[in-house]
Amino acid sequence: MRLAALFSGGKDSNFAVYLALNQGWSVNYLITLNPGSVESLYWHYPAVEWSKLQSEAMGIPQIVLNVSGRNEIGKLEETLIQLKRIGVNGLLSGVISSDYQRDKLLELCHRVGLKLVTPLWQKKPIKIVEKMLKIGFDIVIVGVAAYGLDRSWIGRTLNEDLLFKLKMKWKKLGIDVCGEGGEFETFVCDAPHFKGRIKINRHSVFWERYSGFMRIEDAEITPKSL
Repeated sequence: MRLAALFSGGKDSNFAVYLALNQGWSVNYLITLNPGSVESLYWHYPAVEWSKLQSEAMGIPQIVLNVSGRNEIGKLEETLIQLKRIGVNGLLSGVISSDYQRDKLLELCHRVGLKLVTPLWQKKPIKIVEKMLKIGFDIVIVGVAAYGLDRSWIGRTLNEDLLFKLKMKWKKLGIDVCGEGGEFETFVCDAPHFKGRIKINRHSVFWERYSGFMRIEDAEITPKSL
């Protein structure tokens, strides 16, 4: 199967690409939608412009679509129609439990004539994150927007200790351990399918009332340690 992957630079879209490649499928393109604002209903915003380094690290070409609320789905549909003409027959997504998002993607794929591939669908969020950490994903939290997560969470690496704290937040406050409800956003600096790791050299943090995000100002691909 020849796939185009919806790709934000976050952990779930990266893990979906990893799983697809491990299944022997061909991921031919990464489609990144840059909403330009945290107000997007569908798409990840923090650090999305630096997903270009992940594309380079994977060796998979990236298509970046700058979108707004009025044209988010329309621009994606136009792109998928063009990709289908050159042999793509499936759309890969890292959606886990959002019926709303999955239904929108199913409708889109039906119109275009593509198969929707969702390897994380209905999997347990805790198990998903545990698997990512076990196989070597290096995940940084780049945005938070939920009661119980303060500014100190931004820029932290998602490791076993932080996962334990997220589990406690889930039990007490209902925060999704994968952040699929927008509670937090992530950026992947390394993964098994990367040929090099991404080093964040400089960043700043923007915070307002109860939410905020990291703005990466300088980053580079570095060789993986032997």
